[in-house]
Amino acid sequence: MFEKGDVVVYRADGICDIVDIATVDIPGLDQDRMYYILNMRNNTGKIYLAVDGDTSRMRKLISKEEAMELISKVQEIEPLELRDRRKPEECYKEALKKNDCTELLKLIKCIYFRKKQRLDEGKKPTAADEKYMKIAEDALYQELGEALDIPNDQVLDYLINRMEDK
Repeated sequence: MFEKGDVVVYRADGICDIVDIATVDIPGLDQDRMYYILNMRNNTGKIYLAVDGDTSRMRKLISKEEAMELISKVQEIEPLELRDRRKPEECYKEALKKNDCTELLKLIKCIYFRKKQRLDEGKKPTAADEKYMKIAEDALYQELGEALDIPNDQVLDYLINRMEDK
C-alpha cells in the first residue's frame, strides 16, 4: 500500500508524487472508489489510479543505495534478448512494462548494440529503436537522477565516470 507523500514510478511515464488518496468527482471514474492521485513530475499531468485496482504499474522510487548498486553492476548486465530480431518492438514493450531499472538498462544496451551494428553495416538506426531508446533513457535517467540527487541531463556522464573509475 502506498501513502500520501510517497514518490513513485508509474510505468515508464516517470516519477510521480502521490498528492492524495481520495474519492474523485470526475466523469467516467467510479465516485465510490478511492484513488491514488499522482502528480507527474515531468509534466503537468495527473494520474488517477484506483487503490483497489491494478497498481502493479506503480512502484516506489529506488533508493540512493539501490541506484549505486545498479550502477556498480552496469557492465555485468547483459543486453535484452530479442526473441524475434525482425519484431523487436514486442520485446521492447515487455521490458518497459516490467517497470524496473535493470530491465531499462538491458533494453538500452540491446538497442545500443543493434544501432551500432546497423551503423557498422552502413544502415540507419530504425525509428522503433530510436523511439524506445529515448523512452528507456528518459525513464532511467529520471529515476537515477532523482535517487542520486543529480540533474537528469548529467546522469549519463555520471554513469560513464563511475564505469571509468573501475
